[in-house]
Amino acid sequence: MADKTIRVSEKTWRKLRARKRGDESFEEVIERELTDDDPLAGFGAWSDTTIDESVREVKRELDEDLEEEEP
Repeated sequence: MADKTIRVSEKTWRKLRARKRGDESFEEVIERELTDDDPLAGFGAWSDTTIDESVREVKRELDEDLEEEEP
């Protein structure tokens, strides 16, 4: 199957990123979101990690975002 590129706003990108589980790709997030009929499907996505690990991961992602935005 050929790949396609889509453009999304920063707001949409952040929403998709927030729904990522572990090392899941954006394609996997979109596919899951389009097929999940359970409104709580993403609830507890960090259940296999500690809160410390989760906070460190979010901080790392935010730091990377800030580095990308610097001129």
